Parts: sequence; structure tokens; C-alpha cells
Amino acid sequence: MRKLLTLLIFLPFISLASNIELAEKFIELTDITKVKGATQKDIDAVAHLLSDEMHYQHPNYNADLTKQQFIEGLVRYMGRADAMNSTITSKIIGSNAVAVAFVSTTVIDGKKETDKQPLMRLFEFKQGKITLVKEYW
Repeated sequence: MRKLLTLLIFLPFISLASNIELAEKFIELTDITKVKGATQKDIDAVAHLLSDEMHYQHPNYNADLTKQQFIEGLVRYMGRADAMNSTITSKIIGSNAVAVAFVSTTVIDGKKETDKQPLMRLFEFKQGKITLVKEYW
């Protein structure tokens, strides 16, 4: 009984940790898809993190993409950069949601660019999968 009670107490924290890990993995894997040498296997790794009903939204560009449309976008941009690395600078954790601030450094044709300020991305989750990615930049 004590073990069950302990599990029930800590279960929400386990879920929060896995949501953070999903967000971090998404950022890492989407960076990989944009670098030269990326393959369909890299795209598939991103797709595996996403629920079937996932949406990608970017209000500043009036974008509201389905999972399929998002994956097609990854394929279009696959391998365009020489290098890319995104670093999370802060996180806000909510119930089935994580917001992150991050800075990306990208090298294209030998030209290095780093975001001037952190960018914001919101993730929502359901049953261990990402259901929403929403950009605020």
C-alpha cells in the first residue's frame, strides 16, 4: 500500500519529466533534420514523437499545419544547413504543457547566424506524444 501511495504521489512528476524530455528531443531532432546529411530516418524520428492529431501553429505566419503538413515541411527543408544547434535557455512547466525559450545557431554556406534573443515555443502533450507545437516569434 505504501509503494502504491508513493507511486501515486510522484506519478505527476514523472509525467512532467517525460514531457520536458519530449520537448527537448523534438528540438534536437528537428535541428538534425535541417543539417546536411539528414535522411528520411531523421524525419521519421521526429514523426514518432507526434500524435496523429498533432498541429504545428505559428500565429505570426498564419500557419496551422497538420502532422502530415508539418512532416512535409521538414522534408522540404531537410539538409539545407551546414550546422544547426538550438539551446534551451528556460522552461515553464504546466499540466500537459511545456513552454521553452531557446536560441538557435545556424550555419548556411559558411555564414553563421545566432538568434538575437531567445525564441518561444509551446508544446502540449497527450498520452506521451506531442499534440501541439506553437511558435511565438
